[in-house]
Amino acid sequence: MQINVIYDPSVASAPSGFKTAVAYVVNLLDTAFTNNVSLNINVGWGEVGGSAISSGFLGESEEAKAPAYDYATIRDALIADGTSSAQLAAFATLPTSDPTGGGTFDIGRAEAKALGLIGANDPANDGWVGFDATTNWSYGPTATPGSNQYYLVGSIEHEITEVMGRDSLLGVNGEHYSNGWGVPDLFRFSAPGVRELAPGAVHSTGYFSIDNGATSLASWNNHVAKGDLGDWDSGFGSGGGPGPFGDDAFNNESNSGVINGFTQTDFIQMQTLGWSPSTPDNFVFDGEIYFVAAGHTAGNLVVQAGGTLDVAGTATAVAPDGGNAEIDNGGAIHGIIVDAGSTLTVDSGGSADGVTIAGGLVEIASGGVTGGTPVVFQGAGGTLEIDAHTPPANIISGFAIGDTIDFYGVSIGSNAAVTLLPGDLLELTEHNKTFDFQLDPNDNFAGQTFGVGGDGFGGTAIFLLPSVLSVATSGAGISNGNGDLNAGHAVTFTLNISDAVTVDTTHGAPTLLLNDGGVATFTGGSGSDALTFSFTVAAGDNAADLAVSGFLLHGASLTDSYGHHASLVGAVTNPGGILQIDTTAPEACGVSAAPAIGIETAGASVILTLAFNEAVTVSGGTPALTLNNGANAIFDAAATAALHDPTKLAFDYLVSGTDNPTATLGVTGLNANGAAISDLAGNAADLSHLNASFTGLSINDAPAFSTDGLSRPELHFGTAGNIVLDANASSFAATYGLEYLYLGLPAGTPYPPVPDTSSGFHLV
Repeated sequence: MQINVIYDPSVASAPSGFKTAVAYVVNLLDTAFTNNVSLNINVGWGEVGGSAISSGFLGESEEAKAPAYDYATIRDALIADGTSSAQLAAFATLPTSDPTGGGTFDIGRAEAKALGLIGANDPANDGWVGFDATTNWSYGPTATPGSNQYYLVGSIEHEITEVMGRDSLLGVNGEHYSNGWGVPDLFRFSAPGVRELAPGAVHSTGYFSIDNGATSLASWNNHVAKGDLGDWDSGFGSGGGPGPFGDDAFNNESNSGVINGFTQTDFIQMQTLGWSPSTPDNFVFDGEIYFVAAGHTAGNLVVQAGGTLDVAGTATAVAPDGGNAEIDNGGAIHGIIVDAGSTLTVDSGGSADGVTIAGGLVEIASGGVTGGTPVVFQGAGGTLEIDAHTPPANIISGFAIGDTIDFYGVSIGSNAAVTLLPGDLLELTEHNKTFDFQLDPNDNFAGQTFGVGGDGFGGTAIFLLPSVLSVATSGAGISNGNGDLNAGHAVTFTLNISDAVTVDTTHGAPTLLLNDGGVATFTGGSGSDALTFSFTVAAGDNAADLAVSGFLLHGASLTDSYGHHASLVGAVTNPGGILQIDTTAPEACGVSAAPAIGIETAGASVILTLAFNEAVTVSGGTPALTLNNGANAIFDAAATAALHDPTKLAFDYLVSGTDNPTATLGVTGLNANGAAISDLAGNAADLSHLNASFTGLSINDAPAFSTDGLSRPELHFGTAGNIVLDANASSFAATYGLEYLYLGLPAGTPYPPVPDTSSGFHLV
């Protein structure tokens, strides 16, 4: 449907809010109904159709004349037009015979268009509406008027819908034909099955029904002196119209200081006039007030943005999809999901159970009841406002980052604090009192921090701060947090946070203090839930396991989208894995020999083990230990591995008969031969002071030996391990005999001695 508004010249003097209010109502009606018609309606300010508004009237309307129709034509058109459940139910009650006894239906052009009786887009004018220019109007659609103001939107809805056919005549009035009838007259009952086809006294029995009088949806105004017969009886002592507290846009009289809204009953009445709804009956559309009166029930309701559900009876399975719901004293809702942009208000004496807060606001007034079921938060951004002075007894489940408990009933204290106790009991302490909120024991708040602050209106807001849940390290040489790094390596610290935060570095950038004395600087991640910091290992940095020892803001701020400052407690931690920082060169701390003592001759093997103060590796070549007899001990990788000790290296020395004899074998240094000996961090080993001697371990040499007064001289051995008969040995043998040369020598020393044939033989 499309309503074309033609403003009369009088509107030039109207306040700007007047046209805004008209546009709001036109959009509401255009959206509410799907009839493919266009209506042309003139709108006046202080006049209607050129005539001044009658004294004491808030507004007036006039339908444009349509042809006269009989009952059969109207009935057939209604039945052909009906699609909604309300229309099908109402039109099924229309009898075949004419209940008016042959009366003329004076319905106006707009309704005739809706019923397909005249051209849907006929350009002629379809009616006039006008509004009093002296009334103290309230122009907003959602704000409650002041005590001496009247709700303009409701009056506009009232008058335009009269042009659309909401005109009851009962055979005594007629705008264009004498003794005319209106379609509303067909749904006026005094008792089940009994239509009331004549006006009556004030507050008499006529009521609106779509089920042949079995159910009263509202009371008609029955007295012509009290206003239009197509209006609801506003009550004034008899109960009022079908809206909350009797206030309704279709009432015959209006109170000041109230919202006379377009209600579900109004919506149903418009459907009975032939206007087809754009939404199912269980949808509460933008601008509609769906009122469940005391003693009545409703279910499976979807409240769209701009729609309002008001419950004084009982409603079940409610879904405010951007709309609002209110539970009056004595009313109850069983099962409601409050989405983002929606509000549920539980007034004192009202009751709601099965409440799920999916990003919306639930306000529990003092005296409001939330039943015995848990209040469930679903997703972020929801708020539970508690106006009482004590927390609810309900378990609060699913509370997450971005959700808020607004304890409006208790003013924020100067030293307010919250503590999560065992069993997920959240204790608020302020004003020397404690208040306990039972969170769901099945919810996991590990690593998270609760915050408390003012709600902006004097109350106490409780929320979860974005918290550092873990810290991870990465970079070259790091695997799953494990590594051994020396100077020059870069380490990235990633702070994983429970919610995305924005890092404002206008006044400084945050840093991490590290246990090796280093500092990691902020490098990125603002706007996400992962912040990165970078640290480059410098000479002198050392730590057995790199950890964060402190967090400094330096004037920076870390806040989430809700304005909460991040809790950084979790940033001071030892990240997973073992990340050693080692910038100190490994040092040789000793050399051992096997065998440790003895006389080693040609063919013998001596294993020299070089020990370090930390684990080392050999790469790129085969190093050798230089010995004091001019020989070398060669690195043995297999023997090293067999030691199962990463701090030691094994070297093999195979004794040759040509090796210079030495009474005490010694290590004088190391020849790298292109190899690198370094620790796991890559620091090159310090071998500048490498030396060792092995007392009691001789090579091709036997020290002098004395026994029983006999002194054998020092002996030397040849290439086959035989005693070399040098001058000393020959002299001793000549005196005592060859066999005495073997005193003190190991068993198996080859026999006999050999002549000294070497040239230039010398002792070492």
